[in-house]
Amino acid sequence: MRFIHSIKFRFALWYLVVLGIAMASLSVGAYYYLSRTLYQNLDDSLELRAAQISNIREVLISVAEGQFEEEVGEVVYFYFRSGDQLLYLAPRDIDVSINTDLVEQAIAGQSTFATMETTEGMELRVFATPFIPDRPVMLPHLSMPGPTAQRVNIESAALVIGRPTEDIKQALDRLLHTLMIAVPLTLVAAGGGGVFLARRAFKPVDEMTQKARSIEERDLSQRIEVKTKDELGRLASTLNGMIERLEKAFRRQKQFTSDASHELRAPLAIIEAESTLTLQKDRTKNNYRQSLETISQEAHRMSRTIDQLLALARADSGKEKLTFRKVDLSRLVAKLSSDVEMLCRDKGLNYELGQMGNLVVKGDHTKLRQLLLNILDNAIRYTPHGGKISISVQPEGEMAVVSVSDTGIGIPPEDLPHIFDRFYRVDKARSRSEGGSGLGLAIAKRIAEMHGGKIEVESKVGTGSTFRVCLLLYRDV
Repeated sequence: MRFIHSIKFRFALWYLVVLGIAMASLSVGAYYYLSRTLYQNLDDSLELRAAQISNIREVLISVAEGQFEEEVGEVVYFYFRSGDQLLYLAPRDIDVSINTDLVEQAIAGQSTFATMETTEGMELRVFATPFIPDRPVMLPHLSMPGPTAQRVNIESAALVIGRPTEDIKQALDRLLHTLMIAVPLTLVAAGGGGVFLARRAFKPVDEMTQKARSIEERDLSQRIEVKTKDELGRLASTLNGMIERLEKAFRRQKQFTSDASHELRAPLAIIEAESTLTLQKDRTKNNYRQSLETISQEAHRMSRTIDQLLALARADSGKEKLTFRKVDLSRLVAKLSSDVEMLCRDKGLNYELGQMGNLVVKGDHTKLRQLLLNILDNAIRYTPHGGKISISVQPEGEMAVVSVSDTGIGIPPEDLPHIFDRFYRVDKARSRSEGGSGLGLAIAKRIAEMHGGKIEVESKVGTGSTFRVCLLLYRDV
């Protein structure tokens, strides 16, 4: 039953149906074409024979005296009128019932074809055509349908010539018999060939199906072999691309789950350990306060990490609703500066405002503020005491570029492609000790992409880094 519902079976079935219709049409066409051709050739031969007989000198006298010789199987009659009687001459007496209307039309000057039968049941193809002697003919004696004999003066007559159609019928019967045998045999052979071709044609599809079934979530490294450059080859390449994307997605998901669990496990372990130690025995007020402060800090870190994970999840699912409006980047950066300057002073860093172009973009004010704060927070965290952080806003073509530079530890070249990955840290121990979750830059990149922009990074170890946020300028239409 599964084979009946398969594409191969439907392909073979349709192949047989189309082939059967084509062969039936071809057979019927061939039969009728041959029949028409044979009868047309017979009619042409009758016309030619009638012309030959009409050109024989004194053919009527030859017929009347019994000297005219017919061809094999041929029937010849000459009909004419004598008064009110319709008489005929024939080389031999054959009982053929000639249609009177056919004879009258020929005597009147109209040639006609017809099919008739003898009393023995033999079918004749008959041609009746006008016959006019070269000169009036006086027959000395004439065999009539009756017993009498007359002298008749013939000026016009009808020549009726007929030949049997038995050979044509036999040829057509043989052709029909051949077709009745050949067509079913051809359909059987073609059906077998169609099934074979269908299996050959769909064999790569079966192989692709089996390979796809063997690829599971735990082993996405396998690929479908591409053997051709046709539609199936392109399908295999497309499936390989899809599997590769799924492999990368599963790998990222696995890494993300591992990093997230590790990120949440650390503060939970600290909270559990701190609370357990505190409850083991009575402690001073200051000890209790110190333990609660530690627990509060770790809880805050967990809460922040969870909030960031939820924000990324909403952004990935497309459910994050943004309120786009005109945003003056210079004013946005200026408002951020007061908070950033306080953070820099606490860490002993210098903060500078560079070129501030009056640039307007279309975006969500809150999200753009979060984007810049994440990048500035990253710069502050990785810049040592006495360093400098600067920010500027300037146009570049159709883009507004916000540049954040620092004189921090820099990023090694091998880490640059991964700094926007979630939970990725260049210095993992130091980042965790300073409260970093490894999600700030990932969120910043996602916000930039949601605004149709991008983030570029230039960095040198021991010298510092420069982050460039590129956003489309707002243009009034």
